[in-house]
Amino acid sequence: MMGDFASPAAVPTGGGICINNSNVNLNSAINATNSSTGGGGNVGIPKHSTVVERLRQRIEGCRRHHVNCESRYQQAHAEQLELDRRETLSLYQRSLEQRAKKSSNSKQQSKQQEPDSTATTEQRSSTLIA
Repeated sequence: MMGDFASPAAVPTGGGICINNSNVNLNSAINATNSSTGGGGNVGIPKHSTVVERLRQRIEGCRRHHVNCESRYQQAHAEQLELDRRETLSLYQRSLEQRAKKSSNSKQQSKQQEPDSTATTEQRSSTLIA
């Protein structure tokens, strides 16, 4: 899947790497190339244009995939931003409600404590006079 060629496997008789499961190994291919100018030793190796064409096709496939996924990614990102904004707004509203509740409770408690504190002050002053 990753490449169009068979993975190199070790030759059981030794002497190099087997290409495309044929009996042509690198050592004999190099020797054949050095000994003659013909392409007889490069039977298992694809031509440059074939490799380049496969690479172009692969790059084009990746580009199409990227274009298709990019719009979905942007849409999902916008949705996530909207959810985050709503959650932030909700949390902010809750914090405001908590503050209002806390301040109203503290005002009620201070009003309740004021009459009690004046009564205790009067008791103290009357105790001191007597």
